[in-house]
Amino acid sequence: MTALLTVKDLRVDISTRAGLLHAVRGMSFEVHEGETLCIVGESGCGKSMTSLALMDLLPRKARRQAATLQFGQTDMTRGRGAAAVRGNEMAMIFQEPMTALNPAFPIGDQMTEAYIHHKGASRAEAEARAVEMLTEVGIASPEKRLGQFPHQLSGGLRQRVMIAMALMTSPRLLIADEPTTALDVTIQAQILRLLRDLQDRLGIAIIFITHDLGLVSRIADRVVVMYAGAMVEEGSAAQIFDAPRHPYTRALIDCIPQPGKTARGAALGTIAGVVPSLIGEVRGCAFRSRCPLAGPACTGDVPVRGDAGGHRWVCLADAPVPPDDNRPKAEVPA
Repeated sequence: MTALLTVKDLRVDISTRAGLLHAVRGMSFEVHEGETLCIVGESGCGKSMTSLALMDLLPRKARRQAATLQFGQTDMTRGRGAAAVRGNEMAMIFQEPMTALNPAFPIGDQMTEAYIHHKGASRAEAEARAVEMLTEVGIASPEKRLGQFPHQLSGGLRQRVMIAMALMTSPRLLIADEPTTALDVTIQAQILRLLRDLQDRLGIAIIFITHDLGLVSRIADRVVVMYAGAMVEEGSAAQIFDAPRHPYTRALIDCIPQPGKTARGAALGTIAGVVPSLIGEVRGCAFRSRCPLAGPACTGDVPVRGDAGGHRWVCLADAPVPPDDNRPKAEVPA
């Protein structure tokens, strides 16, 4: 199957007073037409920085490098390749609709800008398209909404506006950076259902970024697990949840309460320790200080391993990691 997006050895370095921070370290993955790829990990693991690197929207002090960064036939590392794709064939739903929407401009102005730029449309054509997209995402009275400002909308409506804005140019790939984080569970369910319905109707591919494996289990075709700026495991949703090969993946899964299994009032799973600093050179497995299976060999190079089913992991363990109740507990460092 031909990949819609191909990423090989993506790196993002940020200059800081303490030294060079390696925010993304050698990420490689593919996204195919019509599939949902979930990128999951704790806060600070580089998920959002990866999405910003794909869109070429990094902070000024950040530098992006990649062996391959290709969307369809467009090389996004050369010339204006990223600018031609960004907002047109590849669009993004940003993490916080409260801050992603400009409070000084009405919704209509913000929705039509990219459409006019990429499609050469008139203002009237762009507004008609905006009304169509607001209707598509289930917003009532769309003509009225065009003249409203973000503060006049609820959190759920703002998130729907963000989705409609991303769909204005009919992109082939939609990047959703934790689109449900700031919403209550009822609105979360509505947004997830909306994204699935839109994907079924429009055939778009989705990169869904989240720290919530409960959401991942409901929507993912394939999953990339990130830790400390790098991929530690990649596979189909079934491979990741049924036979995780990296202890970090298993630790994340063990943190999910299981309906019918987790007793009311019981303590939820936790991962001891914190994500290590990524300033300076990172040697060996970055998870070893928190891993109950770590040994002396983990301080050296750990190769990417895999099987014929497309399951990849970066760990020396030779078998799927058993559930939490069958393995030793990690101890919180003193």
